[in-house]
Amino acid sequence: MNSSSASPQGASIAARTRVLVVEDEMLIRMMLIDGLRDVGYHVIEACNADEALAVLGTAAPDLIISDVRMPGSIDGMGLLAVVRETQPTLPVIITSAHLQATLAIADGATQFVAKPYLMESIIEAVQAELGKAQ
Repeated sequence: MNSSSASPQGASIAARTRVLVVEDEMLIRMMLIDGLRDVGYHVIEACNADEALAVLGTAAPDLIISDVRMPGSIDGMGLLAVVRETQPTLPVIITSAHLQATLAIADGATQFVAKPYLMESIIEAVQAELGKAQ
């Protein structure tokens, strides 16, 4: 994998970068957390959008990765709508096996990654979004 965090400078940037992972499926959430931590990101986790909103009230992530279908009072697209209202420039990567990319992007996602995906696809999407901010 060609990762910008493989360089010392890339590793220090990743270490200062907070990624909020919002995923109700524990195995997928753990894969995302482990994969992102392996390349140096600081990961905050939430098991649904309600928990993610609580996290957003206390932490300031640099990027959000969210699934769409989750239990709770709102789903991933509802979370995206709240984030767009409150933090319009915060990058949000939406993942789903049930949604089309065009719908996610039209609703404000900065990127869409279809499930099932490889960890490399997520890391590339994260690096692309964070690279835009620099």
